[in-house]
Amino acid sequence: MVYKLLGSSPAEALNGTTVLHTAALERGAHILRVHDVKAAVEAVRIVSFMESA
Repeated sequence: MVYKLLGSSPAEALNGTTVLHTAALERGAHILRVHDVKAAVEAVRIVSFMESA
């Protein structure tokens, strides 16, 4: 889905996926289904930090 929207390949869609994770977290998601754990953990940390600041 994300790579089609971006006109890229699945391997090149990490930035778009991270944006969607961030949007989901900002809207109250508590669970993310991910393929790239490191990027998702970083997104969760950043969103958590921003919410507590």
